[in-house]
Amino acid sequence: MPARALRMAELEADHGVRSTYYYRTSTFEPERTRVLADLGHEVGYHYEDYVRATGDLQAAHERFATNLRQFRRAHPAPIETVCMHGNPLSPHDNREMWTDNAAPDFDAYDLLGEAYLSMAFDDVAYFSDTGRTWQDGALKIKDHTMGEGEKRVNPDTTAELAALFRERAVDRACVVAHPERWADSLPELLLARSTDGAVNVVKRGMALLHYGAAES
Repeated sequence: MPARALRMAELEADHGVRSTYYYRTSTFEPERTRVLADLGHEVGYHYEDYVRATGDLQAAHERFATNLRQFRRAHPAPIETVCMHGNPLSPHDNREMWTDNAAPDFDAYDLLGEAYLSMAFDDVAYFSDTGRTWQDGALKIKDHTMGEGEKRVNPDTTAELAALFRERAVDRACVVAHPERWADSLPELLLARSTDGAVNVVKRGMALLHYGAAES
């Protein structure tokens, strides 16, 4: 939710943390992203064009180019990176619009790179709150890196993740947090937990169906 993203951005700025906030076309609001830029954060495009184009590479890049251009026109600071949105219900992976042999590279869009594809994950530990857990596993259907090295640590709770950082058990990390999962009031917390719980039930069901299909 945009309001929670703003609260998170303000809290990070208070602690001297600079982050990148990736917005989908459905959540992009120039008034809010300008505030993020003023706080010292970067704004990027959270694209889902390959899924929206149902795997049509050319159509996906046409959509991507249009949406990125609109973002750049509305946002006062440079938009230099993008990050795929992982839709667990789609058979397509948005990253495929870059890994296809016929795909243009990031330079064609004057981009520095893509969050999942351009980072050296053999040197950077990746943590995501998808599934309401930091632990890797079946709940992270699309939210995983490609070509990462072996991960030495795999925390479950936020307390465990924080302990790793305090103890300097991780040298370099990429932390992906979805603001809609975080709350500063009991009603917001209950809503976030119930929503994630329902989504996780669907994901577990999909995993069982996939396992059954693989076994047959």
